[in-house]
Amino acid sequence: MLRPIRADLLLAAIAPPHCVCCCSPLPRRPAGPALCPGCVAAIERSSGAVVRADAIDGGFAPLAYAGVGRRLVAALKFSRLLPVAELGAALIAERAPAGWLEATLVPVPAAPTRALRRGFDPAWELAAALHRQTGASADPLLRRRDLRRQRGRSRRQRLGRPPRIEAVRAAFGPVLLVDDVVTTGATVDACARALRGAGATSVRVVAIAAVPPR
Repeated sequence: MLRPIRADLLLAAIAPPHCVCCCSPLPRRPAGPALCPGCVAAIERSSGAVVRADAIDGGFAPLAYAGVGRRLVAALKFSRLLPVAELGAALIAERAPAGWLEATLVPVPAAPTRALRRGFDPAWELAAALHRQTGASADPLLRRRDLRRQRGRSRRQRLGRPPRIEAVRAAFGPVLLVDDVVTTGATVDACARALRGAGATSVRVVAIAAVPPR
């Protein structure tokens, strides 16, 4: 008597799984994040990147914004692969300095036009995933008051004219800003200033990836 074909094997034959990072085909559908061995090795080798900005008390990303880090951010932001948020949250939870997650998680607000066009907010997806994995409270305390996008602007333009951010209500205690990627630090600096003005006692930053400070 022939055994019935398992649904997962049939699905793998019809639509073979691919690595969410580099898009290379995988031999079988993984139980966890869909990553190829090469990308897993690159993630494990990464020592992360420090995030710096005048108004924050510290910042960290488990991946540098290059290679595997850049590809993962692109998979979340531009390919809408939301499982990447779960993967990024797991990396942050595992590698963030001790005590950092004992704070209110506040996503960095996206430009309104970008959030509307994408249909989701990468930073909020990441903060929500961190909430599910760690139990830390998540609260969208901030909003952007300008329509400018940061993408495509030079470093000098970003630092010279940072986005206008404001707190929608009071902040209490320590806050952990959450973003998918930090490049110049202009946006997280503006967010930190708004949070301090709203009452936050300390502001730190985490992201999936960051450009190492010059």
